[in-house]
Amino acid sequence: MQSLSLIVSLLEKVSLVLLVLYLASRTRPFGQVLQKDFNAGNRVVLIIVFAALSIYGTYSGVKLESGAIVNIREMAPMAAGLVGGPIVGFAVGLVGGIHRYTLGGLTALPCGISTTLAGLAAGLVLYGNKGKLISVRAAVLFAVLIEAAAMGIILLIARPFSQALDAVRVIAVPMISVNAIGVAVFVFMMRNVTREKYL
Repeated sequence: MQSLSLIVSLLEKVSLVLLVLYLASRTRPFGQVLQKDFNAGNRVVLIIVFAALSIYGTYSGVKLESGAIVNIREMAPMAAGLVGGPIVGFAVGLVGGIHRYTLGGLTALPCGISTTLAGLAAGLVLYGNKGKLISVRAAVLFAVLIEAAAMGIILLIARPFSQALDAVRVIAVPMISVNAIGVAVFVFMMRNVTREKYL
């Protein structure tokens, strides 16, 4: 029952993030990136927008007694990397990760690390896909793997282990499912926006 209420709460936050990203996709810098016309200016704009959304993802999360935060923070760097590449994804993940680390708590360090790696990994996926946006199905799989890896990093680093395990039991299902949904819908929207621009 707790997982369901957390999922509903996170989906509300995802809806707001997706609305912001949809509106942002109509701007010139975003349009340039979607057409693979990269420059320093549009990269900086993307980093600022997505980093702000990553920080929002932390602040809008649900804080547990252990200090862990059930959140959508990693959705932003994943989305950033999938459209902007490794530089944008890594920068967004680094900002979001450092911000999370400064808040402290049981999972501060592992979440800071996993957020940074999420953005970098997403950028490498775009690079490996020859600059083409991946499919919605691939986006779901990617996000699930990234979030599952994030849970693993928490178990490897956070101590005491018993508290880390208790935290993962609570946050794993909501965070894996909601972040995967968010990234999938984002990719779906960006594919549609890209298709419109080429019509």
